[in-house]
Amino acid sequence: MKKFFFILFVVCSTAAAAQQNSGMNPRQIAERNKPGTVMILATFKGNVSAVKPYIDEASLGVLAQDIKRQLEENGTFTTDLFWTTYIKTFAANVDKYMARSNETMSEELNTTMLGSGFVITPDGYVVTNAHVIDADEESTKQSFAQQAFSKIINEDVAALEQSMGRKMNEEEAKAIVDAESWYFSQTLTVDDIQADYNVVLGVTGKKGEIVAMTIPAKLVTRGNPIPGKDVAILKLLEKHIYPTIRIGDDTQMSTGDPVYVLGYPGVATFHPLISEESMSEATLTTGLVSARKKMKGGWDVLQIDAAITHGNSGGPVMNDKGEVIGLATFGSADEQRGQEVQGMNFIVPATIVKEFLQKGNVKPQMSDISLLYEEAMNLFDKSSYKKALEKLKEVKSQNPAFPFIDKFLEDTQTNIDKGLDKGDGGFMDFVNKNKMPLMIGGGALVVILVLVVVLKRKKKAA
Repeated sequence: MKKFFFILFVVCSTAAAAQQNSGMNPRQIAERNKPGTVMILATFKGNVSAVKPYIDEASLGVLAQDIKRQLEENGTFTTDLFWTTYIKTFAANVDKYMARSNETMSEELNTTMLGSGFVITPDGYVVTNAHVIDADEESTKQSFAQQAFSKIINEDVAALEQSMGRKMNEEEAKAIVDAESWYFSQTLTVDDIQADYNVVLGVTGKKGEIVAMTIPAKLVTRGNPIPGKDVAILKLLEKHIYPTIRIGDDTQMSTGDPVYVLGYPGVATFHPLISEESMSEATLTTGLVSARKKMKGGWDVLQIDAAITHGNSGGPVMNDKGEVIGLATFGSADEQRGQEVQGMNFIVPATIVKEFLQKGNVKPQMSDISLLYEEAMNLFDKSSYKKALEKLKEVKSQNPAFPFIDKFLEDTQTNIDKGLDKGDGGFMDFVNKNKMPLMIGGGALVVILVLVVVLKRKKKAA
């Protein structure tokens, strides 16, 4: 008899464990990892110099004639199509139409670059990409050039709009700005540069809203931007117990496995229609592992098809257990059009991240408050709302500013008020959830009763 119930217990326990170890859905992953995902702000100060360009009017005249002739021959000529084609061609071949002069321009610059990262220890060690904090990285230089020489670029845009007889649309204006910024970046030098690093965390405000808390940070160790090992470790300079994210094992990832990316893409974070409150909340994108590739240096990167863009760099890429298996690092571009190609993005794997953590003598560790919050969310997902409420209140008492805590307290209490609580998430809850009484109430119950009778008779006979 004891043997039978042991078998029954093992079967049920195994089923429960299998269910518990199955992957989380995107909502669950986002809820657990958004608190530990941070925005990285690298501010650079220095003197920026570049060679002044001049426009090759003769070459642009030939370009205009060629485009006009081609469109007329195809029977597709319109003024708008002419100018759109003209701008795209110019932007794709800016070095052909903007020549270098003998004059140098200089500007004092104070610019801030945006990236993402995540907290790996309770005392505030943060992982991000090296290129997020690197003043020599190509995209950083282009940003320098765009801001330092914005007056010249804006004058060129205005002159072209006057020739067009209309305002440029958003795509056209971006193409011109990006093209001229790239040109300036090719001769750009930055002298006497100073770098300051700040990390922005989304925290719960006094009214329950998510607000930004900015904390200064120092550089601990770093690699080199792609094609190097593009990892940097920062240390937050204020003493708090920070929300953390669990790091995992990228070697277990295979083609087709789901991935989840958290970060602060600039296009979403600073969109003119988005409220300031929402800027402090990380954005989630999802996708699959496309392949495992080798860098020229001989180390692995993972190719993923999740949508990422500028600002995502350094953000955590997670498996379906919510563990970080890499950093969103670089994408692909269409050299002809100068545009990003989505679906062809790459991540620096957690294996490389661990190398730098070891180099910086940093041991990954989940904070107690993150473990408590994680426990609360596990109970919430089991509909054990009363138990979840107790844990969430503990989180609130330990850190009133813990991200999203007020929202989950409210949601949990609402579900309790609706009578949706299903207990403490123990064995009987598992049985009820999986409708085992219904199964046992049929033929299986007869089998159990027969076994009980047989075992009792054998015992008596003995």
